[in-house]
Amino acid sequence: MKYDHQIIVIGGGSAGLVVAAGAAGLGADVALVEREKMGGECLNSGCVPSKAFLRCAHQAAEIRDSAEFGIRTTIDEIDMEALMQRVSCVIGEIEPHDSAERFRSLGVCVIKGEARIVDAHHLRVSEKEISAKYIVIATGSEALVPPIKGLSGTPYYTNRNIFSLKKLPADLVVLGGGSIGLELGQGFSHLGSKVTVIDMMGRLFMRDDTEVGPLMERVMRGEGMEFHLGAKILEVTQNDGSGVVRIEKEKMILDIPFDALLVALGRGAVTDGLGLNDAGIAVDKRGYIITNDRQQTSVPGIYACGDVCGPYQFTHMAGYQAGIVLRNIIFKFPARVDYSAVPWVTFTRPEVAHAGYTEETAKEKGLLGDSLLCDFAENDRARTEGDAPGFIKIVMDKKGRIIGTTIVGRKAGEMIALSVMAIGRKLKATCFMNMVMPYPTESEIYGLASRNIAKKSLKPWMKKVIRMII
Repeated sequence: MKYDHQIIVIGGGSAGLVVAAGAAGLGADVALVEREKMGGECLNSGCVPSKAFLRCAHQAAEIRDSAEFGIRTTIDEIDMEALMQRVSCVIGEIEPHDSAERFRSLGVCVIKGEARIVDAHHLRVSEKEISAKYIVIATGSEALVPPIKGLSGTPYYTNRNIFSLKKLPADLVVLGGGSIGLELGQGFSHLGSKVTVIDMMGRLFMRDDTEVGPLMERVMRGEGMEFHLGAKILEVTQNDGSGVVRIEKEKMILDIPFDALLVALGRGAVTDGLGLNDAGIAVDKRGYIITNDRQQTSVPGIYACGDVCGPYQFTHMAGYQAGIVLRNIIFKFPARVDYSAVPWVTFTRPEVAHAGYTEETAKEKGLLGDSLLCDFAENDRARTEGDAPGFIKIVMDKKGRIIGTTIVGRKAGEMIALSVMAIGRKLKATCFMNMVMPYPTESEIYGLASRNIAKKSLKPWMKKVIRMII
């Protein structure tokens, strides 16, 4: 059967662009359908603008902290318009790389419009039907806005429009204590807003090792942020530009005032209008497309990758899954996903980075052998930089191999890659002991952790033998 294209990709975000560029570069006839902006959430309202914003906010925090380094200075003004203009400029610098023009130059047929899947090989875009041997769904995710009483009638922000602010909020209330809420909440706190975070969970950083949440809560409270954890959001009201979030906490009703409200209560798959049900594409109870370990959907010939199917909603995982799709479609290799060393970073200050299993998840799966935590107070570079508090925690299996690492520190996101490699190669936790790290760097904490693990594993009789040999 002759098709219009070999591959049609729906969605011009991180996952879709990797599939389209990769397939076209290998000689495939590819069409890409995007209904909004090329680059998707990551470029336009996610990773790129948020990290550009946080760079500005953390700079303000550095200035306020400068007195401890013997530099006395003050911040005269936070120019939000100029700050947000910088955010827009960073997006503009990266935008050409993800643009329709660039992808057309790569040989991709870029189609603007909303796609609806008809069957395994056909879809409609603006009433025009096109066909392909393979269809790849990469439509991403968007902010969830739960049906909280009064919220729909109250102006609020999500990550999609928060970067349009022209004035720094005096009182910002953040609904949700996940990575987006904490990153942006701390950012606004550093700029001078009074920030209150409300979350139903009892502690922060629920997906990370248990030592992280209490430490980070202590750090952020010390900076002036307020938290209402284990709280139920009852109602949102607003009058004359100021609003109140009513919550229930520990059987008490509390009213939290705000002049700006950020909703960061999770993400949902973007599937509206795709016609998944009519096409027979299975989704889970949360609306995410169900895929197997080869990224295939329930309909042969249709694949999905990125946030729209999960289970991890990170740009790097979208790219990874896109690579799995390419290998299965183009090379016919039985490429399968491997989530044993998935890394993630929460870009607070300090950063929280993780790869592989936490101690808790390793224990649940019967994999846990041991774990060890080293504090950055024992690292010379961290002392010179003033990068405390922070730590590295290494989780091992029963054979002493690294299966998980958590790092809390100013440079944690840059340091976690070493653990990703170690987990992927099934290296033992003592593998860093003989690795020469430049001094003084915070990466030396790996060597210290390995030496401490080696010492911990020594039995009394081993120490006795060593003394006899010496």
